[in-house]
Amino acid sequence: MPQPSRPTPYERRSLRLADLATMGAAKLQPLLQDSFGNLVTAAIADATGHLPRSSRKLLHGPHFRDDLVDALRFAEGEIQVSSERMTWTGDPRAERTTRQLQQIRAALAQAQEEEAERRRAEHRASAAHQVDTDSAATARLWLRWAQPDRFEQLLAQEYATAQLEPRAERRDRADVFDAIEWGAGEGYLFATMTPAVHALLAKSPLAFRNIVADDAREQDERNVELRHPLLLRRWRTALDELAEMTAPLAGATSPTLLGPLTTDLDALPRQAAFAVLGARRFLVAVHQRTAENTRLARQYAQTITQREQDEPDHGAHRRVFAQALHRLADEHPAAYDHIRHRLAPFETSPGRLDMSVLNSDQRGALKRQVLAELAPPIPAPVTPHLSTARVVPRPSPAARPASAR
Repeated sequence: MPQPSRPTPYERRSLRLADLATMGAAKLQPLLQDSFGNLVTAAIADATGHLPRSSRKLLHGPHFRDDLVDALRFAEGEIQVSSERMTWTGDPRAERTTRQLQQIRAALAQAQEEEAERRRAEHRASAAHQVDTDSAATARLWLRWAQPDRFEQLLAQEYATAQLEPRAERRDRADVFDAIEWGAGEGYLFATMTPAVHALLAKSPLAFRNIVADDAREQDERNVELRHPLLLRRWRTALDELAEMTAPLAGATSPTLLGPLTTDLDALPRQAAFAVLGARRFLVAVHQRTAENTRLARQYAQTITQREQDEPDHGAHRRVFAQALHRLADEHPAAYDHIRHRLAPFETSPGRLDMSVLNSDQRGALKRQVLAELAPPIPAPVTPHLSTARVVPRPSPAARPASAR
């Protein structure tokens, strides 16, 4: 499990842009590992063309490229607020800072595209992508959801035939945090339950949120316990709450987007104006921590998936599952053919789905439509039948003679 380091103050050295102009990769690497602030400074130097070639290669290499987007995003917010403050106070550096901000935004857009392409490449190489692009495999999986009870019966039969113990039933995972907490409980993440973690889990929501706020304010004094898998959900909830609370004070476009400064600082007392700028700077820090939370969640989820796949019996379980899917398709050929027919318009060639046309949102919508089409019709409620025939009144019993009473 990745654990950010926490160097002692005498070990930390804060870099300046001027330091980086002649600094090579060998000297720069430990300084980047030492401090997020140093990483931000290096990202700014790279964006503005002040980083030597070897250092630039290091920054864009496998050790730091995943953190580069994070650093550039933080730098963008910080320098935007600095530019706003300089413009308001009439600082002569405002024009230069605004140009620097434009360079950082261009570098951020490029880094984000490179990150997205890496993730697309990783997905294309994954087993999940092979299923996503295979019409037959997709149809069998969707048929499973159309016939869940029968599939479970076939799966049990296949496990019995293979003489393999079925895996423990897993509850549905509502989100990535559910998956992470399950993985930590199953031992797929090596997460130690330290006294500090127990203490954070026991904190009230307000006390925990204050700790998260302090963590955001100090970029190089990270509270590493917040990165524990069992605290990741609470951390994200607190960050979202802080963003919701801060956005109105910061005059932000939304809790998730700083946006341009719309508050008229000249109309405010000087102290109040600086409070707005301080709120904007704090919101930038919260956004950085939120991005870090998202990235860690993705890394933890990938680690769980990889360690599941590395288990010795993983291949045997996959074969049993696949055989049950094939038997289900053989039993329900009409339903299987219907799904294939609905997928056919999205194929680039027979049996191959075009993921650029059938993206994840469209795929989910189509799946819901197909399952609704395959669902058995709901029987109409039975309405009591009222006869329209004339009802003949039943005759009253004849009166008996008084002597017989």
